[in-house]
Amino acid sequence: MSGYFSRERSARNAINSDTSTPNHSNNSDRPVRRRGPGLPESLLWFVGAWGVHFLGLLFTAGLLIAVLLGSGMPWNPLELGEFLETQQLTLLAGEQFWFVLLALTAAWLRLGGNLSAKLGSRPLAGEHVFLLTCLIVPLATVCSVFHAFLMQGWAWLLQRAPELAWLDSAQAMEVMQSLGQSQPTWALLLVFAVAPALGEELIFRGVIGRGLVARWGMIPGILLTSVLFAAAHVHPVHALAVLPMGIVLHYVYYTTKSFWAPLYLHFGNNAFAVLMSGPLSAHGGDGEITFSALLTVLLSLVVFLAFLWQTRVRYVSEDGEEWSDGGLTLELPTEVPLHRSYSCLSWHLSLGGLVPLVGFLIAYSAHL
Repeated sequence: MSGYFSRERSARNAINSDTSTPNHSNNSDRPVRRRGPGLPESLLWFVGAWGVHFLGLLFTAGLLIAVLLGSGMPWNPLELGEFLETQQLTLLAGEQFWFVLLALTAAWLRLGGNLSAKLGSRPLAGEHVFLLTCLIVPLATVCSVFHAFLMQGWAWLLQRAPELAWLDSAQAMEVMQSLGQSQPTWALLLVFAVAPALGEELIFRGVIGRGLVARWGMIPGILLTSVLFAAAHVHPVHALAVLPMGIVLHYVYYTTKSFWAPLYLHFGNNAFAVLMSGPLSAHGGDGEITFSALLTVLLSLVVFLAFLWQTRVRYVSEDGEEWSDGGLTLELPTEVPLHRSYSCLSWHLSLGGLVPLVGFLIAYSAHL
C-alpha cells in the first residue's frame, strides 16, 4: 500500500450486509441478480419520476381543497387559488411524500425486493463518514459558484429569447430562498434535503445507474446517469450546475460500495443550501467568493476525492483474491464468502487534508 496510509482494516461480519455465506446448491438455486434498466427503460423511469411529482402535487392540492370545502367554504376558484398559494410548503411536502413512497415501491418491484442487499446498504466506515462530511462544503460551494456563473449567461439569453422566462418558475433554488425566510428550518430540511436525497438516490443511483453502468460500462454509465439526474432539475442553469454533483455522488457510491454514501452526501449538500438560504442567510454577505477562495475550495474537493479513492472499499475472498463483478452492481454474491477491506488514512494526513478546507472557510469568512 501507499506510504501515505497506515494500517489496513479488514471487517468480517456475519450479517448479509458485509459477509455472504456459501451456497452449495446448484446454479439454478442461486438468486437472480437483476442488472437494472437499459437506456430506453431509464428514460421511462426519468419521465415517470416527473409524472409522480406532478401527480403528487395535484393529489395534495386536491386534498387541501377537499378539506377546505368540507369545512364549509363555498366553491370559489379565485379564493381557492389564493389559499393554495399560502400553502406552498405543504404542497411541496405532499409532492415529496408521494415521490419517495412510489420510488421505494417501484425500486423494490424492479429489483426484485430486498433493496438493502441489492443497493449495497452497508454501514459506512468511520474514515468514509469523515471524508464525505469534508466533501459537503467544497462540493456545494463549487456547484453554487458554477450556478452563479451560468445565471449570468442565462440573463443574457433571456434578453434575446424572453419566451424562455417561464422556465424560471421551475427554479428550485428561488423557491427555497423565498420559503427560507418564513418557514421553520426543520420543515425545509425535510422537504428540500431528506426527501429529495432519498427519492432521487433510489431512482438515479439505485435503479437507473445500476442498469446503465451494467450495460454501458463504468464511465459511460455514470455519465449517462448523471445527465439524466441533472435534466430532472428542469431549469437549464440548475441542471448544468448539479451535473458535477451527480458524477461525484456516483463516484462515492462506488468507492465506498455503500448506498449510504451518496444518500448522506446528497442530503448534506441540500441541507447546506437550505441553511444558507434560511438561518445562515443573514451572515452570508453578498454571496461572492474571491478567486483565491475558489482555488482553495477546488483543491479541497480534489484532495478529499483522492482520499476516497485511496481508501476505497474492496471485497476479498477467503483465498485472498479481490472479488469484483467489474463494477456492474454493488450486490454481493451469496455463493462466495467475502470480507470487506479498506485502507485507512494516517491521522497526520487526515489533518493535512483539512488545511485547504479550513483555508477556504477563513478566506470566505474574511470576505463577509
